[in-house]
Amino acid sequence: MTIPKSGIIPPLATPLASPGTLDLAGLERVAERATAAGATGLFVLGTTGEAPSLPVRLKRELIQRTVAIAAGRVPVLVGLLEACVEDSLELADFAAAQGATGLVLTPPFYFPMTQAQLIGYAERLIPRLPLPVYLYNIPVFTKVLLEPETIAHLCQLPQVCGAKDSGGDLERFARTRKLVPHLPLLWGPEERLLDAMDLGADGGVTGGANLFPELYVGLYEALRTGDRPRAEALNAVVQQVSEQIYSATYGGPAFLLGMKCALELLGLASGLPAEPLTTVDPETRARIQAALPGITAALQAAL
Repeated sequence: MTIPKSGIIPPLATPLASPGTLDLAGLERVAERATAAGATGLFVLGTTGEAPSLPVRLKRELIQRTVAIAAGRVPVLVGLLEACVEDSLELADFAAAQGATGLVLTPPFYFPMTQAQLIGYAERLIPRLPLPVYLYNIPVFTKVLLEPETIAHLCQLPQVCGAKDSGGDLERFARTRKLVPHLPLLWGPEERLLDAMDLGADGGVTGGANLFPELYVGLYEALRTGDRPRAEALNAVVQQVSEQIYSATYGGPAFLLGMKCALELLGLASGLPAEPLTTVDPETRARIQAALPGITAALQAAL
């Protein structure tokens, strides 16, 4: 199985039956729907997967189960959001042993680092990893920005296969694209996926594909084939998802809490977040429930 280089790669939510137990049926439903819709890979233990909040035992089970569900049909990427090098190496080795395809590496969080320090850290760690690596820029959570020049420098390492940019800065993304013309660059914030692909993004790692995988795969395909009217219509639905589900609540990772609530309301998986997060309040749940029929209808019309 080769590393995915384009298309839509859903960052899978981690459905929890209880704080320490996976909702296995929900995980399978979400992963199967994405695969059937045409996702080019599955990404576990990212931000949408609540990786920093999960115990090691559960991370390992999630990797094992997802690889089994994928069953060689699509590649599986595993996030390394660890601040500890030893933990990163152990999780990466486990992922490789289970049959994962690649890794997605964030900068270490908590201690601030200069770009030179980030480069040194990555140059020491990446050669020790057993699988190809996507670099992952998500400064809103790591508090460390991977500058375009840093990404370009690290993309010279033979193990680095590309980068995922969730920084939200299209100008920086365009600079990165010019500096790294030869490797895949994937975009995170789905509200600007259309704009990012116009600037040369090779695809998206879109959390909304947990809910409506056909929406994001359809948008990607419309842009890839030059069907601008269809792309614009689908992009309007993407904005609805953001405004009516992700922005239905406030505080913390609102997008994640809204998404998990919608997963449950759609009958796909448990909506329980990992501690320390909690489920949305009844009023927010009611707003999301009221919005779902309109989003579904708009999606069907746009498809």
